[in-house]
Amino acid sequence: MDVQKIPKKLILAYFSGTGCTKAVCDCFEEQLLNVGIDCTKINMVTCKQLDVEEADILIIFSPVYAFRLASITEKWVKYLPRVQNKSAIIISVSGGGEISPNTACRVQCKRLLKRKGYKLLYEKMIVMPSNFAIQAEQNLNLDLLRILPYKVNNIILDILSGKERITSPKFQDRFFAVIGKAEHLGARFFGASIRATQNCNKCGLCIRNCPQKNIKMVNGLPKFGFHCMWCLKCIYNCPCKALLPGILKFSVLKSGFDLKKMNEKSKEKPGDLEYRHYKNILWQGTIDYLCYDDDYYFNK
Repeated sequence: MDVQKIPKKLILAYFSGTGCTKAVCDCFEEQLLNVGIDCTKINMVTCKQLDVEEADILIIFSPVYAFRLASITEKWVKYLPRVQNKSAIIISVSGGGEISPNTACRVQCKRLLKRKGYKLLYEKMIVMPSNFAIQAEQNLNLDLLRILPYKVNNIILDILSGKERITSPKFQDRFFAVIGKAEHLGARFFGASIRATQNCNKCGLCIRNCPQKNIKMVNGLPKFGFHCMWCLKCIYNCPCKALLPGILKFSVLKSGFDLKKMNEKSKEKPGDLEYRHYKNILWQGTIDYLCYDDDYYFNK
């Protein structure tokens, strides 16, 4: 890598619900530091926008919710201070891949960055295991984790070589991204419907981890307000599996979502890759992501 082509200071700003986006950001941080590039990782939930002023390049990491970046990401970018001669990169993270209508998920964030004076250099989708409604077959999920370092390395090589990558989503995808904002309203009602069962041990983990500060303890049990963003962090991280939604239950995986366990499993011997030849419409974006331009990984 030619480190002379990279600015001196990078800020990696991320929001992560159940951990997939943080894992992507962590991978970027590790590889950049390994080649001697100064970078600082910040969590949008806990760090103010003023913390990015000294960065030459700001890299935004965000999950995709309802065909657009997470509302907390867009809000954080909206209140960035104005800058001059600064650059930005957007890395979106989804369970379905760069397929319609996800292709327009970064449009609003790009507009907000431009208004703040940033020049967008590069945008890309990273695919991680889905935590919403339905999950892919296990081998797909494990290979998404195995291939992550190679995907990140390819992106870093692009950036260091000065390659620009800006997408132009189709009109219909932009339309879906706009109406996707309606999920924000649905998320509020979803969150307000969550109730704690008798299995709750009153540990308060959900309260401490909620990015929206939407949970408080009432009469010894967690009480949910109307500021939920549907990240599902409280439900999946509950040690007692004591949190259940009253509506839109389809969105929660019955088997739960444990990225740590999947990571441990992914370090075992790679499994059968026959899915590469399947034509599965539901997961075609994920299959294409795994198979495209990664011969080094699969022929290793």
